[in-house]
Amino acid sequence: MTEKELELRHWLNRAFYAEKKIRALEALAEQCRERAQGLSRSSEGNDTPGSGSPKNGTENALMKLAEMEEHIRQQMAEAVCISEEIQKAIATLHDEDLETVLIHRYLLFETIEKVAESIGYDPRTVKRKIRKAVEKLSPNNL
Repeated sequence: MTEKELELRHWLNRAFYAEKKIRALEALAEQCRERAQGLSRSSEGNDTPGSGSPKNGTENALMKLAEMEEHIRQQMAEAVCISEEIQKAIATLHDEDLETVLIHRYLLFETIEKVAESIGYDPRTVKRKIRKAVEKLSPNNL
């Protein structure tokens, strides 16, 4: 495999890594949400004068959660842009068969075996078609 082909495959895999990052951020946000809810429950009933710190802790946790959720929304928007960019590059192949294989592999994140099963090809055929498509894609399409 040439250096150009390796770079192209790395470029095509960006959507996969963006999706993985979003899932991780969503899990982190869920964890923060649970902590904020725990703080909220533990601070209920602590409204006596001079006990403002539990509420401040809850407010801080909720503010951090809102920031994190906004960051996730931004990452999701970036992931959509990456996917659109890859989809447009794939469409420049003007070959339905090769495009279908690349969509399954690089936008649906399927394994070679799953792609083969999805479209009724032998895994070796899928590998060959991916190789052909990557060779056909040029840096001008990216």
